[in-house]
Amino acid sequence: MDTSPLSPILLVEDDLDLAGNIQDYLEHRGWSVDYSPNGALALHQILSKEYSAVILDLRLPGLGGIELCRRLRSEVGSSLPLLMLSAADRLDDRLAGFEAGADDYLVKPFALPELLARLQALIRRSQAFCPSVSRILRYADLELDRDLRTVRRAGQLLTITKMGYELLEILILRAPTVVPRMDIEHHLWQGEPPGSDALRTHLAALRAVVDRPPWPALLHTHRGIGYQLMLGKGEDG
Repeated sequence: MDTSPLSPILLVEDDLDLAGNIQDYLEHRGWSVDYSPNGALALHQILSKEYSAVILDLRLPGLGGIELCRRLRSEVGSSLPLLMLSAADRLDDRLAGFEAGADDYLVKPFALPELLARLQALIRRSQAFCPSVSRILRYADLELDRDLRTVRRAGQLLTITKMGYELLEILILRAPTVVPRMDIEHHLWQGEPPGSDALRTHLAALRAVVDRPPWPALLHTHRGIGYQLMLGKGEDG
């Protein structure tokens, strides 16, 4: 049986039939696959969640594959494996894809076993170069261990809820930037929170643990915008 990665992959493809075939093939082999039909939604998903790899079509409506690839490299970094797909086997397209930051290139039509083999090779290569990448996240004196699912501040183990852990994870991944409320709600509840005050309630409980005296505040609220993990005074303190 094929070994699936710990984190899901993201499939960005506007051809619904092809996307369905790829998703069914990988999921039948134990892989977790998220789907996006366009580049703008894919960018939002990648900034909100951890993925093992991205399958990215070259020609997408709106935000195209080349531009999305460039933005992923500048905003996410070079550790995320990118496999680009194209219906045309043109040298210019391949060169443009590699120049934008793609790790591999597959021409349509292709055999699904080859797609799987390419993905496995990309993920293995990424893990070989960065075996511990993103497993321990740190900001200031805060440390989140994603393997043990533990949180420490100033070396002290903290007791937080499962939802508090998930909330802290997205904040520390993007610290010290302000994370929009919509992104957090998508990360926690796929964009459908159980109530209007649900996020505020979970943040208050997390703040009571992470920011308790004598530690300086790290969690900040930006009313009408979102939340931020930052050492120092935020907009609302």
